[in-house]
Amino acid sequence: MSFDCEQKEITLRYDADKSKGEIVFYGASNFRLWTEMESDLAEYRVQNHGFGGSTDKDLVERAGALLYAYDPAAVFFQTGSNDYICLSGGDEDKVRACMRYKEYMFAAFHKRLPDAHFVVMSGLLLPGRSVYAALTRRINAALEELCSRYDYMTFVNAEEMTFDGKNYAEELFVEDGIHLNRRGQLLWCEKYIKPAIENLIDRYDFKWLRR
Repeated sequence: MSFDCEQKEITLRYDADKSKGEIVFYGASNFRLWTEMESDLAEYRVQNHGFGGSTDKDLVERAGALLYAYDPAAVFFQTGSNDYICLSGGDEDKVRACMRYKEYMFAAFHKRLPDAHFVVMSGLLLPGRSVYAALTRRINAALEELCSRYDYMTFVNAEEMTFDGKNYAEELFVEDGIHLNRRGQLLWCEKYIKPAIENLIDRYDFKWLRR
């Protein structure tokens, strides 16, 4: 399915005029394929705006329709190896290029959504892309440092969910080793995402985000 088709589906599913001030999940395929997100997070006002295979540049290009129009109170971001699997050069070059764009992206989003809080999920360590594990961890560390600079950003580190330093939790993935299966989605939700939402509600008094 093309990005245009996915964008159309999202905008038809969520009426921008009636769905403002909620929690938007904005990112790549591990959001898009989480088709039961709304039922898993039924106690919160959430919208799944993920579209498969997207990179940070795709998120920026489609933000007018998929992000700004909804004026969210909070945005959960999930990006990862899609942003650097095609980059040339060494890991240092890739980290520098990725982070330069991420800093630009978050600054642009904050300029348009000055009252929104950003929750940045760590890139998952993927058994199907294990060759990128060290690079993913370096970018995660840089993302955590970036988030620490701004009071409107929070970093959520879920590295340990899929990799214990020696072995991958392959039981949390579908056959490709890249996308979470139902068990992985539920663990991600319960251990990392729900606590992050509760922290937002408590810290910023976002009571209306609960249904």
